[in-house]
Amino acid sequence: MFRRNFSVSLALVFLCLSWTASIAQSQSFPSRPLTIVVAFAAGGPADTLARAVVPELSGNLGQPVLVDNRAGAGGKIAMQTLLRAARDGHTIAYISPSILSIAPLVDKDLGYDPQKDILPLTTALRGSNVIAVTASLPVKNLNELAAYSRANRGKLNYGSIGIGSWYHLTTEKLLAGLGIEATHVPYKGEAPALTDMVAGNVQLMIVSGAGKAMLDEGKVVGIAATGRSAPSYSPRVIPVRDSGIRALADFDETPWIGFGMATGAPADVVGKLHGGLVKALQSDEVRKRLAVFGEIQTSSSAELQEIIRKELASNRQLIDSGRVKME
Repeated sequence: MFRRNFSVSLALVFLCLSWTASIAQSQSFPSRPLTIVVAFAAGGPADTLARAVVPELSGNLGQPVLVDNRAGAGGKIAMQTLLRAARDGHTIAYISPSILSIAPLVDKDLGYDPQKDILPLTTALRGSNVIAVTASLPVKNLNELAAYSRANRGKLNYGSIGIGSWYHLTTEKLLAGLGIEATHVPYKGEAPALTDMVAGNVQLMIVSGAGKAMLDEGKVVGIAATGRSAPSYSPRVIPVRDSGIRALADFDETPWIGFGMATGAPADVVGKLHGGLVKALQSDEVRKRLAVFGEIQTSSSAELQEIIRKELASNRQLIDSGRVKME
């Protein structure tokens, strides 16, 4: 009886110590500089997002914030860096659909489970994009695109920012709904793809706000919007779901980028990080700096988890159909 009572008492002591330590950690967080791990090289949109947030986030949390660029392997290197760090909230990371809802479906050696190992904190930028065609293509809407493709089999090419990217899969979802085929031409970024599109080497492409000037000048022509509404940089395009094509009546592909962390930190720490990030993203200074990339839209962790869950299901269905070629 004595041994049993002693064991129970010892367990309670350890439980209390653990609880006390957790409370102390939460109250003192952050106790040292924070790091944002970015899956791309310095100078790109992801890096710009992280560095735009740094001053405001640092002020909100009272500690310096550093950016650690870990480019390569489609974000895998960055995520592995995040997961090797102490799970105390001092390390967070840039996240996107390519990292959390595409890579897990196409890379068997990824090394992480997006739903078990990564806790999404909030979206940062989210908004509809434009489906555009080269100005020389005799197409003004999706129905005309489908008709052109059927009348010119094998002649329609589309560009994307890379194999397995959101642009790649979203275009294939569109083509599947239209019941047509097109040849995928991957590029290392949107700028070279747009240049080739203006030259007529690719005829179709999803264009972000980076292509606003070309849309405004008529060098490429917007024929639809990927989300539920038109983006601010091309307000006259009609959403795909409103095109009258039955197979695309539920089409809603809205790209996002945001921030996440490894699972395992105390709830109070997660709450402080979420609050600090949302406040930073909604500041006038950050909105001004990131306006060219899209619309600032923050979310709760649960909302972003649900977005990722739905994307995983949709992307898995597309990949399993055999329509998407990952090589």
